[in-house]
Amino acid sequence: MCIKNFVLLFALSLTLSGFNSNNNPKNSITDRISFDANWKFIQQDVSGAEQIDFNDASWRTLNLPHDWSIEGTYDANNPMGAQCGYLPAGFGWYRKTIPVPQDWKGKHIEIAFDGVFMNSTVWANGQELGTRPYGWISFAYDISDIVKKSDTITFAVRVDNDKQPSARWYTGSGIYAHTWIDIKNNTHIDRDGIFIKTEGENIFIETDVFNKAEKCKNVKLITSIIDADGTTVVSTKDKIKLEKDLLVKTKLHIENPKRWSTETPYLYTLKTELLKGKDIVDVVETKFGVRDIEWKTETGMWLNGKNVKLQGVCNHQDAGALGAAVPYKILRFRIQQLKDMGVNAIRTAHNPQTPDFYDICDELGMLVMDEIFDGWMKKAKNDYGAHHFDSWWKQDLTDWIKRDRNHPSIVIYSVGNETRGAIGKDLVATCNLLDPTRPVTSGHSGSEYMNVLGVNGSSEKKGYLENLKTKQKGKVFIGTENTHTWQVRGYYRTKTWFRDGFPNKNQRPYAIADLTEEEVFTHDWTEEADRKNRKQIFNSSYDNATVRVSSRLNIAQLRDIPAYAGSFRWTGHDYIGEAGYVHGGWPFRAFMGGAIDLANFEKDLFYLYQSQWTTKPMVHVLPHWTHPKVALGTEIPVWVYSNCDEVALFFNDTLLGKQKPGKNWEDMQCQWMVKWQPGTLKAVGYKNGKIVSEEIVKTAHAPSNIKLSIDGESLGNKVDDIVQIRVTTTDKEGTFYPYGENRTYFNILGAGKIKALDNGSPVDIEQHEGPNHRKAFYGLTRAYVEPTNASGSINLLASCILGEKKLITSNKVSIDTEIINLRGDKIAPKIDIYYTTNGDVPTQHSPIYKGSFKIDLETTVKALIVIDGKAIQILEETFGQNEGFTWNKTLAGHGQIGEQAEEATINKAKILTKGANFKGKGYVGMNEKGASISWYQENDGATGNADLSIRYSFKTDNTSGTYIKVTVNGKVISNKLFLKNTDNKGSSWSSVKIPILIDRGANTIKLETLDNKELFIDEITIN
Repeated sequence: MCIKNFVLLFALSLTLSGFNSNNNPKNSITDRISFDANWKFIQQDVSGAEQIDFNDASWRTLNLPHDWSIEGTYDANNPMGAQCGYLPAGFGWYRKTIPVPQDWKGKHIEIAFDGVFMNSTVWANGQELGTRPYGWISFAYDISDIVKKSDTITFAVRVDNDKQPSARWYTGSGIYAHTWIDIKNNTHIDRDGIFIKTEGENIFIETDVFNKAEKCKNVKLITSIIDADGTTVVSTKDKIKLEKDLLVKTKLHIENPKRWSTETPYLYTLKTELLKGKDIVDVVETKFGVRDIEWKTETGMWLNGKNVKLQGVCNHQDAGALGAAVPYKILRFRIQQLKDMGVNAIRTAHNPQTPDFYDICDELGMLVMDEIFDGWMKKAKNDYGAHHFDSWWKQDLTDWIKRDRNHPSIVIYSVGNETRGAIGKDLVATCNLLDPTRPVTSGHSGSEYMNVLGVNGSSEKKGYLENLKTKQKGKVFIGTENTHTWQVRGYYRTKTWFRDGFPNKNQRPYAIADLTEEEVFTHDWTEEADRKNRKQIFNSSYDNATVRVSSRLNIAQLRDIPAYAGSFRWTGHDYIGEAGYVHGGWPFRAFMGGAIDLANFEKDLFYLYQSQWTTKPMVHVLPHWTHPKVALGTEIPVWVYSNCDEVALFFNDTLLGKQKPGKNWEDMQCQWMVKWQPGTLKAVGYKNGKIVSEEIVKTAHAPSNIKLSIDGESLGNKVDDIVQIRVTTTDKEGTFYPYGENRTYFNILGAGKIKALDNGSPVDIEQHEGPNHRKAFYGLTRAYVEPTNASGSINLLASCILGEKKLITSNKVSIDTEIINLRGDKIAPKIDIYYTTNGDVPTQHSPIYKGSFKIDLETTVKALIVIDGKAIQILEETFGQNEGFTWNKTLAGHGQIGEQAEEATINKAKILTKGANFKGKGYVGMNEKGASISWYQENDGATGNADLSIRYSFKTDNTSGTYIKVTVNGKVISNKLFLKNTDNKGSSWSSVKIPILIDRGANTIKLETLDNKELFIDEITIN
């Protein structure tokens, strides 16, 4: 691209109210054509696939967007590992051949990609167009010369996501966003060449005009603003002298414009027309909003003169079973879901999102902290920071800013997350140059260079916000990751849990009182003996599982501290990856810090935020009221979240009392200690003395039915569409059964197909795409269905064998089928069910199902579903002592859990399991000089001093101990750290403590032996 000749053209501008160009152009106007359909794909590296005559007949045909990783199987040995969610990565090739229309020749033609992860190289007719390493950037290539001399073009795209881990979370693999062919005349407006700035009623526009042709005469630029009704409210015409490239600056004025805000996200359209003589040679329409933003150190952000707190969440890109290639409808649903929760801002952690994301945020009134990078250096072994940042950051940052800067939803940029380096100064300067209208921050990276101070977990520490003014140093402050809490939908504990223990001098957590003296609940995902390590636990939905601070306290701090401009909790939705550090790794595949789970099911935490951040009357009761293993009469804390003036709680229609939700964080929920017995809880919310909301929670009997419903919109008459179906486990009376874990089988009747299945579980490692069945997780299952044709009826049949997996309270089994209409005509076929209980495959000669029946433990029930006389599906469900989830004695929640040696990276060492008194499933033995153990550690707080404790066992008769070398992030902390003898080797253990410096973000701690004496290492802890 040539360097622009900057020309100011305020002169010759003629501002015309309601100006309407009525030219009839002789040349066709530019066009953008979707290029998503009918690509050939293979998931392997293939030599010569860029060549025109390469035979791709055996390759799969698919439509974009596409993420091949999410199609694969979870495997503990996949190189993505815990960081990226144990899914397959590797190489992929895409190919597509098209005829070249005659009217393309002689024009400026580009192929554009909204996003490819990662290391993509593109060819056209065997000619390499270029390579883009960064997986989260949009880019395009000029193919005009190839078009000019070709009758057909074969495009080939090689995607290299082989070296893993390529990030610290799930990335997806492939062309995960849209592709386009852009057809322009040789004189046109540059890609991302329009920059709109608003100030009061004034609109300032900069337009980059690109010219391939010879010197152009009689060139005009018409710039118009059109309102949402299609009326042109103002227009201007600039006569320009165009030789090569040109920057045209225009100023327009709107009388009393409709302002864009979170409540009224009004969008105007800027229509930019480029004319040569009387011919229109280019037209670009750009949505924008008129809004003024001011940032004040004392009070944060002001939008259109109103002080607005950023009630934010961080979100990664993936959407559970759909991976990184998130369909538009699902993406819009998720953003609206957060809006309904009360969220008004999203941080795009830690990379830009697809263009669709920003368009939706513009339309829904969702503010955005637009983030470009995670690290400015290596944070994961093979990430962008490790291999490409130094060479590519400026190109990628420039393309990102120019693509995104017209979105009114974007109010601030972020350039890094828990990283460091003087390069931060250049990053901020480049952002400020390309877009001086928005400040720049980071997730606690290069803070001295940032316009706005962003702090991650350190801002949660007790004392930080209490002394905020001294921390700010004159800058606006945002909690870029605040708060960090964990919760699993449907899971409860009354005892408080801190990730790093309580108290902890490094984390400085706030105290959170236990809800009961003794733990009430015992339902769990696995037996204690089957946990690979002590981290592998679910976390409670009472807002009592955290690193440093509860969500309730953070909400209060944001509300009450004027200089606290915004808080972005980690996270809005659960996401795949980062499964090792907090959750202990396989079979944990996901990070469960969201207020909404992987399958878009809301957790109780969703309703806490809704009660504090929204005004539409609501009440929400937790926990559920089905507790078969809790002793009758045990007091259970019943919480009600509400934004009403007053809440009443009834049990079996008996009033237990009325309470007013409090402002203090401990009193945000209304709490009653209710003695357990089966029955009905009803919460009633009052406004001005009138009932405005209520919720009923009943004790469920054994599971016997499923209920189907649609979340969001159903299917339209088009192929490119998707719908999400909720499957709810109920008892025979329709009451939600909260422990439901039976398997539902899905069959499409009509012009559709199953896209993917999910349930929100962080430990369910079944494949999402391919199978037509999924077990429920705490009573819910999710199915995504796509059309196969633009017309035709689509119905979904769901079938399930239901019963308690361990037959705890009932030995009855039921079989249920339900049909939900997704498009067109609803059907009501004749359904017959045949079943067996002896393990045989059922046939139409087997017993016909007429109602619930009794079984014994260790029974496998199979069922045959017959539709209008045709057998279509066999179901299977096993019931037994070792089936399904379980009930356990609760682990103590206040102690710090160490980092196990057997889970670390070892060299010249081996994992041992014989011995006694070790903490995990084993320990590491080293008996060779130079043997080592390395732990990868995330620090979501600030750089600072910490104590490293090493738990070891060593015994020798001829010396008093041994020495090891300790390094942190490649820096030697101790060349000879002495470990004295323990009483016995392998059964008695001691700890040695050494002070270290921990960087924010990624850290590597390494222990190395200095002799050939046998040393056992059990775990390390950092505090």
